[in-house]
Amino acid sequence: MRRLPHAAPRRSRCTRGLLLGPFVLALGTLAPTGAATPADAQEVPWQEPMRNPIRAVVQNHYLRGLISSSGGFDCLGRKGDICFGGDHEDYRCRSIAPCRTEAAMYQFMDELERAARRRPDDPHTIAQAVYGLARLRYTDRALEVAEGCEAARWWCDLVLGMAHQRAERPVDAEGHLQMGLFGADQELACRLTDIEYLLDGRDGATWSDLPCPSPKRREFEDRFWWLSDPLLTRSGNDRWTEHVTRRFELLLHEHLWEVIRPNYLFSARGISHNLVYMNTVTRRGHPDSRDNMGAFRSLEASRYRFSPASLVGDGIQALRYKLEATRWDEGYTPLDYGPVFEVPGQVARFLDGDSLVLAVSADLDAAPVYSRESRFMASGGPTGPFVGLGLPTRDLGPSFTVTVEAVPMVVAIEAFDPEGPVARMRAGVMPLEAGTLVLSDPLLVSPLIPDLPATRQEAVDSMLPQPWIVSANEMIAYWEVYGLEEGQPMRISVALSRGGAGTVTRILRSLSGRSDPPAPVVSWTEEASGPTHPMSLMVDVDALRDGDYDLNLEVAGPDGSVATTTRRFKVGRR
Repeated sequence: MRRLPHAAPRRSRCTRGLLLGPFVLALGTLAPTGAATPADAQEVPWQEPMRNPIRAVVQNHYLRGLISSSGGFDCLGRKGDICFGGDHEDYRCRSIAPCRTEAAMYQFMDELERAARRRPDDPHTIAQAVYGLARLRYTDRALEVAEGCEAARWWCDLVLGMAHQRAERPVDAEGHLQMGLFGADQELACRLTDIEYLLDGRDGATWSDLPCPSPKRREFEDRFWWLSDPLLTRSGNDRWTEHVTRRFELLLHEHLWEVIRPNYLFSARGISHNLVYMNTVTRRGHPDSRDNMGAFRSLEASRYRFSPASLVGDGIQALRYKLEATRWDEGYTPLDYGPVFEVPGQVARFLDGDSLVLAVSADLDAAPVYSRESRFMASGGPTGPFVGLGLPTRDLGPSFTVTVEAVPMVVAIEAFDPEGPVARMRAGVMPLEAGTLVLSDPLLVSPLIPDLPATRQEAVDSMLPQPWIVSANEMIAYWEVYGLEEGQPMRISVALSRGGAGTVTRILRSLSGRSDPPAPVVSWTEEASGPTHPMSLMVDVDALRDGDYDLNLEVAGPDGSVATTTRRFKVGRR
């Protein structure tokens, strides 16, 4: 599709820091919970139709020479014709006059800007002018017009947020949108933050039953956007910013239709079409390209599904993502980074008093990302606690050890290529189960180390990027037993099963310094060395067929208490 020449959008050069507190998250407001809405929130008639001068400008542009019957000129963007300038009304461009020229499009841009300069205090005029300029990719001019807004401050913030987002400045956009939502009346704020079309199954039903505004709904939305933040180690949430921008543009486009298609908009067919249109734009953005059938769809800006593929209500432990979005999925393509790759990793939990020690690694070799630095984030929710670390990437893949509160956490490792690509590993982590006897997660370490790890630090220093045994014929695991006193006996049992489908016989080549014959389950008794008892295990996996296996550990204490833990691992040669 031919584009009119325009100034290149200005990309944000702000360096995004680590999340250090709750107020850098995109939660839709900078104000504390329960803060009063400003008294002037209703002074913008955002539900009323637009008035002149902007009404005349859009009528002249969209209705001049337009026909709905047969005959006339077929002006098609895919042939290089100029219809309405490449925006999402092009699909209905059939004219009794020749297709629009570049000069006509420049005239439309000038008329939009002139109307906004004449009436900077009129909410509809300023918003529609910025919307039109930004939609037609005149983002610098859109920003200049938005900065001249003299309507209610909160409305101007919404307009500025839209302009900054379309100018590829999500950090600036987020701040304006947050302040705009705080000042807006409740009905408008609820409309702009609506996430109904992004939810599936039980999540959608749960959210729909929550009144707006309400603390429960706000809590649900905060948690949803926390989990949908594309990058936890960078401040802000550009996916949230894009969502609110899309919702604001839908409001403006509805007013546009009231002027150029009033009869259709309020017909049964128009209402149905509008619902489908709102659904599509909310999930995937405005149409931006044509598919192989010539239909105008949202494709370029909808590559990734950052919201969890699992339901929000399933719990942190079920957290999983499906980054590649189909045309039917919710989708968003970041403005200033990408492509984005989800990579596998390994997470192990250990105890340190009342705290949780996390050992986390990621397999960056699983993605074509050449990073100079990787960052780690452990986040306990939209308002914390947060722990962030940054370290150079190591040969085996980045690994991090951090002490956190024993609460449900989302952990992430994110690596950034200077050219834009991003690799990320993200997992939900629950605290270890409480009890008299507790086991840590088995941590799989490199089989190339000279000796079995005797301490946690030795194990973490050589932990595998992911639990996948690729080229060696041995698997080494390290874990810890908690809750016993020095000298107390404990019964340890070890078994392997294929993907949870039953025990299989394996050879334990070395077990705490001893060898054992093949057996379905290997058990032995030994004395605890103290409240924290470290253990290492080497397993011969050379004879295993490729596939997924479980390493199952069980420890029984002298009082009859039993603790179990499992590590799923993969055997396969690349």
